[in-house]
Amino acid sequence: MIRYNISKRDLKAAVEALKPGWLKRARQRTQAFKKQGFYKESSSIWSEIKAVYIKHQHAKCAYCEKQLEDEERGKSEHDVEHFRPKSSVAPWKPPKDIRNLNIPLTPPDSNKRDPGYHLLAYHLFNYATACKPCNSALKGNKFPIAGTRNSNGQDPSALQSEKPYLIYPISKIDTDPKKLIRFHGLSPQPIFKSGHRRNRALVTIAFFELDTGKRQKTLFKQRAKIITSLHSFLTQREQAAQANNAQGCKLYQDLIDSFSASSEPHSNCAKSFVKLFSDDRVEADDINILAAEYLSSVST
Repeated sequence: MIRYNISKRDLKAAVEALKPGWLKRARQRTQAFKKQGFYKESSSIWSEIKAVYIKHQHAKCAYCEKQLEDEERGKSEHDVEHFRPKSSVAPWKPPKDIRNLNIPLTPPDSNKRDPGYHLLAYHLFNYATACKPCNSALKGNKFPIAGTRNSNGQDPSALQSEKPYLIYPISKIDTDPKKLIRFHGLSPQPIFKSGHRRNRALVTIAFFELDTGKRQKTLFKQRAKIITSLHSFLTQREQAAQANNAQGCKLYQDLIDSFSASSEPHSNCAKSFVKLFSDDRVEADDINILAAEYLSSVST
């Protein structure tokens, strides 16, 4: 995961430019949900602004950083994801390794009329676009927290007291994902050694199956291709520098930058590997070999 930074003003401007009047309609619907005390409507309008998020996220899934089609062709491939579920909250059953860590999880409200975060159904900072595996298969209406749930919250930036585990990547209202999760080779890992910040990283990785499960082969294959390519470019840049070949240095640096740019898939993985190559060349060489062996083992 990475952060996709945008101000509230700029996000509103992008929405209004795409769909004039949408913000007013969204406010009217939110007022109706407030009177009802829960989310219910016959049809929704958030798909009308899906393209804003697709473009801002560089057509990547907000959670796994997989590349999808752009806003012109990819509307059916992207889901508009409600970060905090709009109509009800379902329990998340953590995998065994998370259970063994005794990470505290606040159960959802057992009330049969759990309203979910009904006042956030049309909040711009409760949206992101995600691939269908991340949204439909894994997230659904689950939202694990460690604190007290505030279903009547009207502003996501004021809900950090809930101590959410999942990381919201749009704007600066949440912690930058790269300050919680880094990559060691193909695998995402928590940066902090203890506390809630470590738990957030561990839960997010497990929740979206970023390091295990049925998705591992696809995500690992994509990351492995990036690492082997970067290792080649980094090595050739090093050789060009030793030969005082300024043109070669620039060529390979441009390639390195293009792979690790925030607009590219799995950029957190790429940036982590570039840093590792600089900090520990021997370890980077070993990871490159492992990545190449992985690609050889799964290629068909």
